[in-house]
Amino acid sequence: MPVPRRPADPERWFRTRPDSSELERPRLLARSLIDVAELDEDISHYERLLGTPADLRMPIPDFGGLELAAVGGLLLIASARAFTPVQRQTAYSLIVPSLEAQLDLLEGTGTAVLEPPEPILPGARARVRYPDGALAELVEHRPWDGERPRPAAFGAARTDLPATGIRLLARRAVEDADFLDTVRLYETLLQVPAVARPRLTGPFPARTAIVGNLLLVGLPAPVPHGAPQPRAALIVPATQGHTPEAAVLAGGLTAEVWSEHPAGAPRAPRPAQARTGAGHG
Repeated sequence: MPVPRRPADPERWFRTRPDSSELERPRLLARSLIDVAELDEDISHYERLLGTPADLRMPIPDFGGLELAAVGGLLLIASARAFTPVQRQTAYSLIVPSLEAQLDLLEGTGTAVLEPPEPILPGARARVRYPDGALAELVEHRPWDGERPRPAAFGAARTDLPATGIRLLARRAVEDADFLDTVRLYETLLQVPAVARPRLTGPFPARTAIVGNLLLVGLPAPVPHGAPQPRAALIVPATQGHTPEAAVLAGGLTAEVWSEHPAGAPRAPRPAQARTGAGHG
């Protein structure tokens, strides 16, 4: 089936950066799979939570009936039909400057290409399995005929969003013995150095590193096989006071909560407690 040269509904489509070749490095996004009927509400929720407007929205009815939107470090993937097992298993989406160059970079890292490159309306895509077992979808963005950069085209322009100081990152946990090797791996995959010694307090004492839009956590003890792990993390200012260990966000996304302390502040771990959920807001 040929790829359409323009979206079916271009007025509902916007990207502030249609050509990802302008990116200096891959942009990693956490993923939330939702019903398409929830998309408008969930976009507004994450705009308020993160204090930043959505920077892309792409209805792609010819590609599995999907509609995508990105807010900060999160990609909302909406569909009117059931998601496939591989869609549910995929941990990250990466918008890359060049799909070909990204796949060349991955050679020699132990990354396996599960789905080879194919053209799609936003540009081109592939799916890979990283050496740590995480699945990632790689997408390069290229403008369709006549597309120009433009801000949000749905609802009112979000110029009224106050800064919250909250970031949403993808989250990957590994055993402490594998932590440093995993940091080095993602520095290579994402082409960005880890943030040096981020001062974070979380649900348990652990080594942490932020690589791009990814929080890596070194677990102090092995996790039982099959135990659920949150795929997202909220980084909140420590000045907000007490925070729950985990929050259930719009679309049912569970995020582990970490407090970021300013330089020079004490870094005492929070006492262990039962996980609590934060409702939509």
